[in-house]
Amino acid sequence: MRLDQCPVCHSTDFQQLLSAKDYLVSAEVFSIAACNNCGLRFTNPRPDDHQLDRYYDSAAYISHSDQQETLTDKLYKIARGFTLKSKRRLITKINRHNQQARLLDVGCGTGYFLAACQQHGWQVSGVEPNDLARKQAMANTGITLYDDLQKITGQQFEIITLWHVLEHVPDLPQTLTKLKSLLAAGGRLLIAVPNYTAYEAGLFKEYWAAYDVPRHLYHFNRQAMHTLAAKHGLKVVQTYPMWLDSFYISLLSNQHKYNRQKYLNSFITGLLSNIYALRNGNFSSIIYQLTSDE
Repeated sequence: MRLDQCPVCHSTDFQQLLSAKDYLVSAEVFSIAACNNCGLRFTNPRPDDHQLDRYYDSAAYISHSDQQETLTDKLYKIARGFTLKSKRRLITKINRHNQQARLLDVGCGTGYFLAACQQHGWQVSGVEPNDLARKQAMANTGITLYDDLQKITGQQFEIITLWHVLEHVPDLPQTLTKLKSLLAAGGRLLIAVPNYTAYEAGLFKEYWAAYDVPRHLYHFNRQAMHTLAAKHGLKVVQTYPMWLDSFYISLLSNQHKYNRQKYLNSFITGLLSNIYALRNGNFSSIIYQLTSDE
């Protein structure tokens, strides 16, 4: 499916920027376009919506599985433990005045974040379209989860989270409209996405693992996220870094580029990425805190 306008600002002023390979499933090569108006990059052309599922059909897709085979998988799971704590602390800080808060995690994967929040008193709900991951998440939380965001009706939430999810959704306008409708008064929407202006993204270029075509349909910078929020009556009120992402993405990017694991090099690159980001805010991944501007 070829897009004839930018998915965020609807401008037709965009150009093909680079080509990247799907290293996970198909080995196909996909083009990435860059919008000259809002800064969004997007995979174009991309698979039709009904074809996207097959690009997730891999035991190596770590967010949907609990395999622990390679050292990289093990490092991911160690990092996940630290990240879960930091995410939970963040939403607790944001929502510190409400001790009985309702949380919706969209794209909850195997449910570890939901389970951690549940153990600390949150009323949790989740959405996960992947059948295998959703079953595991329900086992981890003991609750029934949705397979489609649009099926949630008659509920509102103080906190809604999308941890590396928005870049996957086929219909951005429909998703943002629904998310806004599910926010309780004064609620907060937390969206974490990769940032293509990070140091290691410029270093690795088409090998940058966070492009992850074609699963990642959109590739954000700060400008594109602010534009997307404003178009849907939302505003970005704060941003936060995801410190560990630069190390993991550098490790995967080195594997893509050199076809071997370069742990020391990846650590150095990840560290440099965070150091440079302290000056300019361009972290490997950024969490955006949004609220309704109404």
